[in-house]
Amino acid sequence: MNILVPSIAESRAFFGDTQLSPLVAKFSGIRSFAGLNELAAAKSDLLLGESVPTAIGFTDNIDEDKKQAAADSIHFAERYADTYSDKDNKPIEWHGKYAEALKHCGWSLTNHKYQDQVSKQTAVTMDSIVLDIVKATAGRNAPALTSLLKGAFDKIQSDEELLTLFDNNSSKGKDKDFRLIPCLQTPGGTAIATLVAFDCELSTSQGGAWFWKWKLSNVRMKRVASVMELNMAQHERRRDQIIELLDENSDDFFKGVKLK
Repeated sequence: MNILVPSIAESRAFFGDTQLSPLVAKFSGIRSFAGLNELAAAKSDLLLGESVPTAIGFTDNIDEDKKQAAADSIHFAERYADTYSDKDNKPIEWHGKYAEALKHCGWSLTNHKYQDQVSKQTAVTMDSIVLDIVKATAGRNAPALTSLLKGAFDKIQSDEELLTLFDNNSSKGKDKDFRLIPCLQTPGGTAIATLVAFDCELSTSQGGAWFWKWKLSNVRMKRVASVMELNMAQHERRRDQIIELLDENSDDFFKGVKLK
């Protein structure tokens, strides 16, 4: 399914009808990291959700206004989907709401489909699955985006606070979910990203840390893998409406990290 950016009239109606539920941290103590948010989204190489299992990565060449647009758009999409759907009980609807919010923030999405991810291997790590999906989805941008993700994985693994934050957000018993959005900027100045979202139900696992530690023999996986492209002019026209609906700054919704 391809999701195109809507008209100005459609977005005006969408934002006029939208109200977001107040943000509630999912786990006690997660907000303890908020005090460390000295790095603004636009100055960061990596953004980790403070209370959601979401990571946004940026290549070195992406402009600060594109970083801010990505942070605000993903922030809005997370909040909108949680307000208007229940991910645990209606995951297809939830991911549809997520995509709907992104398109009204100025992003077009290609091949956005919630589907089974099948792996017949008896021992497989999730990081290899994610990287393979990005390689298959991102086309000529795959080398830059996979390199970015590898750097992000290394950074999170090496930082106990980041590891704990993302692991807590992505785990609910045997259920695991996460969303990764590596972003780059084309030579023409357009921001392009790959959205990889996984919902997993584990029956067995080894290791207890985040997904690169999982060695899975029996797991049910659903995933979305979409290419996203930002129309910056359309995002700017809708920015005031986006910011007005958000009751928290994106600099506080995400923890900003430098990779180098």
